[in-house]
Amino acid sequence: MSDDATSSALAQAKKVATQELFKSGTPEYDHRSHERAIEAERKAQAAYDEAHAKD
Repeated sequence: MSDDATSSALAQAKKVATQELFKSGTPEYDHRSHERAIEAERKAQAAYDEAHAKD
């Protein structure tokens, strides 16, 4: 992945995880969706870190 793609993927993953977190305490909240969003954010962060480790 290119630097822009990893940055974009990480930003999107963080956005989704935050949106799911803000649903906490509402009828729309689904803990599984939140867990998936957190896992996607973790993977995006790992990809970003790997891309920048080569610099």
